[in-house]
Amino acid sequence: MVVSNRINGITYPTTDAVSGSVLTYTATAFTEYNDVVVATLRSRGNNSNSSGGPVYDVSGLTQVIMDCSGVYADVQKNPYSPFAISGITNNGGTFSFKTSFDLSDTNYLTKVFGSTNFGKTSSEFPLFVEETYYSLLTQGYRLGKVRGLNCDLIDLPSARNDKFELKSRYIMLDMDEDAPVDALPCGFEGYVMREYSGAKSPFVEYKTKYNTPGEVIYNPPFGTTTGGDNSTRSSGDKVRKTYLGISNTVGIDSDFFKYGGKQNPSNLSTATESSDWNYLTKGYHMDSGATVVTISGQYISSGTSAFDVGDASFTTDPTSQSNPYYKLNARKFTLLAKGGFDGWDIYRQFRTNQDTFRLGGTGYLAGAAPSVSFPTATGWGQFKQIAVGEDTTDWANSDYYAYLMGQKTFENPEAVNINIFVTPGIDYVNHSNLVEDAIDMIETDRADSIYICTTPDYNMFVPNTSSFDTDFIYPDESVDNLEETGIDSNYTATYYPWILTRDGVNNTQVYIPPTSEVVKNLALTDNVAFPWFATAGYTRGLVNSVKARKKLTQEDRDTLYQGRLNPIATFSDVGTVIWGNKTLQLRESALDRINVRRLLLQARKLISAVAVRLLFEQNDDQVRQDFLDSVNPILDSIRRDRGLIDFRVVVENTPEDLDNNTLTGKIYLKPTRALEFIDIEFLITPTGASFEDI
Repeated sequence: MVVSNRINGITYPTTDAVSGSVLTYTATAFTEYNDVVVATLRSRGNNSNSSGGPVYDVSGLTQVIMDCSGVYADVQKNPYSPFAISGITNNGGTFSFKTSFDLSDTNYLTKVFGSTNFGKTSSEFPLFVEETYYSLLTQGYRLGKVRGLNCDLIDLPSARNDKFELKSRYIMLDMDEDAPVDALPCGFEGYVMREYSGAKSPFVEYKTKYNTPGEVIYNPPFGTTTGGDNSTRSSGDKVRKTYLGISNTVGIDSDFFKYGGKQNPSNLSTATESSDWNYLTKGYHMDSGATVVTISGQYISSGTSAFDVGDASFTTDPTSQSNPYYKLNARKFTLLAKGGFDGWDIYRQFRTNQDTFRLGGTGYLAGAAPSVSFPTATGWGQFKQIAVGEDTTDWANSDYYAYLMGQKTFENPEAVNINIFVTPGIDYVNHSNLVEDAIDMIETDRADSIYICTTPDYNMFVPNTSSFDTDFIYPDESVDNLEETGIDSNYTATYYPWILTRDGVNNTQVYIPPTSEVVKNLALTDNVAFPWFATAGYTRGLVNSVKARKKLTQEDRDTLYQGRLNPIATFSDVGTVIWGNKTLQLRESALDRINVRRLLLQARKLISAVAVRLLFEQNDDQVRQDFLDSVNPILDSIRRDRGLIDFRVVVENTPEDLDNNTLTGKIYLKPTRALEFIDIEFLITPTGASFEDI
């Protein structure tokens, strides 16, 4: 969808003889907004394990139109007026939906269609909204540079986007090794965007200056100008609270920062990797002199100015108080990271490590047909081999290995500091290998974290069933499924059942694993108590959800707990609650409880932090005493905070240790157990009996 521009003036031609003067008004279109893309619609579809690509519900512009006629004609004058999206599906079904760009309207674009492939039912909503640039549209309209929407849809056949964006809240940035040591961060390069044939690619609106009180920041929108000055004026920016660059005072369209996929490969039969998009939006730079900086070959028009810039020079340290960057707190800007995806095909509804889809094309390199050049491609499900990490064995490129590579980024504890590891939606029934890989990484490579894995409560892979009773996995079945895996780990815990939560983006409710709520309560426990307190119960185990998928009975909870699954219980007074504290260790011991395992992890981390400082000191009685003096206070503090009943630290001093440059310490702990059961016996006594005799 594209916008139409405003002509800032009108020319009045004459055909008859006139007397007096003739006034001619001319104007120039606001070309930066004319035909710019403000939204992208995409067909829903599905991809089976035995096909080379998704089967779409709607194919191209031959099956969909934007209706701006009749009652919808006003959208050409006001971009927030309603319009319709109509068409026909591949199976001959028709559809028509009233929608708009009015965010407050119940028919707002994403509220109608949803923003993911499986956010709504494809039979009812064959299209979904892949991208929206609402803030860009709003900014152009406020400036008086956008009149309405262009009702001619633009096809984008060259775009591929078969992957989900990575939605992690945690990112890692590496400094450019070639950057000068005295380099000053004054800006950032633009964002990679798709190139739209027949329309302009969306562009980022940056805040480039600090506004002064009374300064005009918006021109009147269409339809409100009556000759008076009704411009919007700024009350003045508070510099400490205002950031340049990406700014919420202008508006942020999150779709600018999603992974945009790749272009179609030149040959779908042989190419598995297509080209990246080579179009960049403008970046941002604080120095006004950067307006002449160009990046050749990166833009659609080679040599286009690379930056939207600030309103003053920043080549050297400003010395004049009139320079807006004179104060240190004014020298700041905001940027957002772009890119990142987790490798999943957006047209695959269910994720499994047995997925046979090869991303990038439909030819033999994708596993569609055998080839002498690629003997491993023997049919569907056989892929071109790639190397995974530092492994000497090459493995096929599938969903399993894409996810495995993601997990491996956490295996080095010296590079990534965590204390909880989770894989929501990756369960031990459908993704057993991935779960086992995660457990091995946490136990062997890290040994400093606890792993929360997913228990499936619904069989997503039962074909052609719609019955809850058929597809639901009941507590006793879940216990059996866990037993069949053979998992035995005191570093791992799991929970049952899934919970119903609200999806605000797609205006619906969805069932998700309780992982996020478990992690939230683990963090709460660390904040209000200590890691060695149990994350469960009314105090530290409340779950924020609409409901649990199954309301567990007492018998259900007992079955689950005896089978090492922590129940998500439902009570009438507080709702859903975490009601278990077990790890997946088979043998009964203190370590079959989460709080005890986390106690040891915390103690190990604290003791390691002080012990490492003694390395390379003289290995004599003094260093051994220093070790005791460092460790004993740590454990004593844990004891005072109810984590330990008692402890003892012993340092050995054998000739073998001295010869091996080693200090050997043994720490004996008596952990405090969590209260999980209360036995109360009620006794009826005679009326005349005295309680003092009891």
